Amino acid sequence: MKSVYVFIAFSITPFFVSAQEKSDTSRIVELKEIQLSSVQKNASQAVVSFFKSSNASTLEDILTRLPEFSLVRRGAYGMEPSIRSFSSGQINVLVDGMRIHGACTDKMDPATIYIEPVNLDNLQAQTGSNGFMYGSSIGGTVNMKMAEPDFRDNKKISGNISSGYQSAAKSLFESAILNYSSDKWAFRASSTYRKSDAYLSGGGTVINFSQFEKINYSLSVKYQHCPHTWYKADILGDDGWNISYPALPMDVGYAGARIASLSYHSEYPSKKIYKWVAKIYANKIRHFMDDSKRPNVPMHMDMPGLSKTIGVYTEGELKINKKQNLQFRADGSTTFLKADMTMHQSGQPDMYMLTWPDNRRNQFGISGSWQLSLDSTTKLQLTARADYIDHTLTTEEAKDHVSIFSPSANDRNDILKNLSFLGSKKILKAFKATLSFSYSERMPTAGELFGFYLFNANDNYDYIGNPALKTEKNLQAEVSLQYTKKQNRVQLTGFISRISDYILGQVEPSFSHMTIGASGVKTYSNIPFALIAGIEASTVVKPAKTIDVVSTLRFTAGRDNNKYHLPNISPLKNVTSVRWQHKKLFVQGETEIAAKQTRFSPRAGEDATAGYSLFHFRTGYTINLKNTNLELQAGAENILDKKYHEHLDWGNIVRPGRNLYILVKIIF
Repeated sequence: MKSVYVFIAFSITPFFVSAQEKSDTSRIVELKEIQLSSVQKNASQAVVSFFKSSNASTLEDILTRLPEFSLVRRGAYGMEPSIRSFSSGQINVLVDGMRIHGACTDKMDPATIYIEPVNLDNLQAQTGSNGFMYGSSIGGTVNMKMAEPDFRDNKKISGNISSGYQSAAKSLFESAILNYSSDKWAFRASSTYRKSDAYLSGGGTVINFSQFEKINYSLSVKYQHCPHTWYKADILGDDGWNISYPALPMDVGYAGARIASLSYHSEYPSKKIYKWVAKIYANKIRHFMDDSKRPNVPMHMDMPGLSKTIGVYTEGELKINKKQNLQFRADGSTTFLKADMTMHQSGQPDMYMLTWPDNRRNQFGISGSWQLSLDSTTKLQLTARADYIDHTLTTEEAKDHVSIFSPSANDRNDILKNLSFLGSKKILKAFKATLSFSYSERMPTAGELFGFYLFNANDNYDYIGNPALKTEKNLQAEVSLQYTKKQNRVQLTGFISRISDYILGQVEPSFSHMTIGASGVKTYSNIPFALIAGIEASTVVKPAKTIDVVSTLRFTAGRDNNKYHLPNISPLKNVTSVRWQHKKLFVQGETEIAAKQTRFSPRAGEDATAGYSLFHFRTGYTINLKNTNLELQAGAENILDKKYHEHLDWGNIVRPGRNLYILVKIIF
């Protein structure tokens, strides 16, 4: 009960996680370098330092502080994002509108691990009621918008260099951004290097197999054809190696991404179509799992995976009249996936099998969002999307693998339908109420359709795909109340989803497991329905000229048709930040509090998770030099060296203990 009282106390304090709103169901979190000061007018800028707690923060550090997001963690690297407890194929994770599919059958490489904050301009987060504009989805979308080269009148060359160190894992962080501009051309290059040893948990215990090393690099070139149109080319690479996961029996020898795109942009405020983008893109992901560095392994396995995607899209915004506008998008993509396994046992011939039999998904979609302002206080929005998707097995070997358990499996074609309605009304100037309803569908993933003995370390079962799976269908309702006055902003949101034909793994007692020590085999199946509901509260207040208070609160619960708790549901959690800034100095204190999770799924390998309270401290100082700024940052996370883990942490692997960090940044 004490934990409940603490959360109630926090929830009645004015909080908000700020974000510029693109629409009533979309939030944008700016990641640009912003000097926070008492004269900032945009409330979203007041919490950038909260999201980006230090310049060495990873994209995952930023996501976990947003009220809609939680992370499925298998180690210190490659955490899987979840929006309101929807994850994996239930949500869209895009880079600048581009589709990217991980190459790991065990979900070790969500698209977010191949992106660094220095690559980005902002994060666009959309929940279920409007999250299917970029692709059919029942859970929402996170679109990571790439940073663009700047045309600067005052200097041709600008940028910054950062260097940092963190004590918990003896982590090194190096980063650089360089921007060059002329009359017609602008170039932006960035690079980030990270290296972490195995980290120390609370109490000083070494968590073996939690180290990683990576480098990220990007180049963006922009040509300004005229004041209203430009062309842009982007290339991004990311290479990680010596990556270990303490909650898994496998490590990653190498994980790499290559992402390239060419786009055309047009912005004419006076024209009917005042914004328009057309882009062609391609990406390739390679991922190699192995257990050669693990001790006492009875049978060594190599598990490479490959993902290749080519796509195109066009999107824009159309002014119909003074009260109406239309956002539109048309896109298509083709993705090839393959993963296999070679098992090596001393004195025996090698054994080989496909874990993702060679398959290709072709997708074509069109979407539109019509917005109508009835008057200055009332807005309506109607959003719709349709996708045609065909999924094929591309080789005879792949068809032979799938036919072992699904003799009648054929290529499949699906048409997915999505529709939402939203209305908002301003009340008494400072309040705005929003109500939305939506229907959405999503396609089963390649693993759910064709996976062949994919081991899940969390519940200790091998999983087999089911080509006959039905699509999931989600009916969702959401209500939100927002208060805004000057720089203070408070928002409370409640939502409920009913997902028909929900996909879960079901025990198949007649099948034998392949993984040594596994508890059995599960096949993916549709259950009649599942329910997910929750609340989110968020606020920013400025009680004094030099003080900002930022906080978020979230709670989600879920059950299936038999009233069993759904897996991967986070408990009640609150993050609060108080920041004092005077001129060049800032001091910031944070609390992170989670309740005990008693709503868990034993059938999915879960157990109860204890609550915890963490305290963090951060400070920074800026020194102005000639044509250069020097930023010094330092802090302490988990000050009390608490030994804890979150409910979504596989294997109950404890998180880092006390972590001291320091960072130096030169801006020129």
